[in-house]
Amino acid sequence: MGINGEGIARDNKGIIFIDGAITNEEVEAKIYQDCGRYRRARLLKVIKAAKERVKPCCPYFEYCGACQIMHLDYSSQLIFKHDNVAEALYKYAGIDPDMVEDTVAGKQVWGYRNSLKLPIKERNGKLVSGLYREGSNRFLTIDRCMIHDPKIEKIRKNVLNVLNKHGLRAYDKKTKEGIRGIFVRGLDDHYQLALISGKDSIDPKIISDLARIEGLEVIDQYRKVTESTDFFGKELIHLSRKHEMNFRFAGLDLAISTRSFFQLNTSQAEKMYRLIADMTPYDLNFIFEAYAGIGVISLFVKDHARRIVGVESVASAVRMANRNAQRNHIGNVSFECDDAPKAFYRYVKEGKVDFLIVDPPRVGLNDEMIETIMRSKIKGMIYVSCNPSTLGKDLHILGQKFKIKRIVPLDIFAQSAHVETVVLLEDREHPKR
Repeated sequence: MGINGEGIARDNKGIIFIDGAITNEEVEAKIYQDCGRYRRARLLKVIKAAKERVKPCCPYFEYCGACQIMHLDYSSQLIFKHDNVAEALYKYAGIDPDMVEDTVAGKQVWGYRNSLKLPIKERNGKLVSGLYREGSNRFLTIDRCMIHDPKIEKIRKNVLNVLNKHGLRAYDKKTKEGIRGIFVRGLDDHYQLALISGKDSIDPKIISDLARIEGLEVIDQYRKVTESTDFFGKELIHLSRKHEMNFRFAGLDLAISTRSFFQLNTSQAEKMYRLIADMTPYDLNFIFEAYAGIGVISLFVKDHARRIVGVESVASAVRMANRNAQRNHIGNVSFECDDAPKAFYRYVKEGKVDFLIVDPPRVGLNDEMIETIMRSKIKGMIYVSCNPSTLGKDLHILGQKFKIKRIVPLDIFAQSAHVETVVLLEDREHPKR
């Protein structure tokens, strides 16, 4: 199977990726795209099913594309993700597949996702939310998503009811008015909402009705009149008194704004952060965390170093992270708003850093960051990755300086092909005592 959950077949013309097919199945499929080096095909009929195949419980499975491996039983999903990591790391970095540990299973495989981010369209005079069909601009109305927490699904429907009650319209590119999207997040039974709109002003009566939705504490509006890929847009208007949502997570009192990042699977996030803490050596002088978000990882490893600095480029997240350190009375952890590679270079030049934690975007570490790591005298690092391919490419270089000690995949996103991986690296010249 391919990294996105496709079945891979071959004929005398080469490779064919078949959406929805499983290894060792006999299927009937129709080729719909010729990309030269490979072709893509659509599954028409399963003639001989694999023992791992299950019937997807979601009516949108074939059209949505978000849950690429829902047709695999869960134990096979875990194996698939392990193999994806192992194959990518072997392909790009020559790492022995036996080094990759078993995928850490999720406690919940349905209803685990703590936030939703959906576009809004108009159907029969009413606002509806949904998704675009995979690989197209055709909108698909979603009545219920099986991986969303049922409580945020309930809030989504209540919000739409309020918007429709007041006759709001979907976004119009010509007038640059209307509702474009909706964001809902729930953590520890606290909930926040963001409405993505055009240049509209939201009527106070609408805000009042939204505020009556049970559990909803923060209501924001983001105005967006461009066609940028940024879901939220730049202009933020707080519609409720509270600008951030407070919640309890793994013994920490935290706050988060609507735009700030948090792992989508709360229980698996706690497993991952505890794993990172377990991997981090004690009695360090200085830990540098790159791409720190609202600071949760740094707060988890607070007892492992005399000083910890987290760096994040989003100013609002940095403010939140510093407040999170203060509200938990953690004095040795602080956060700075800066470009992570540049800040890391500065601290390395001063000879301060002896351990690094990175959780970069899907594209991995940039050249500047890798070059600074390779020239540094850090004793080790932890690399958290959401993309096995870029992880493998980066480890190919980092492996010249570091010895890889542990590789642990985690299933943060059940039913999808995505996998999170935590890697512990130790400097070859300064092994852990």
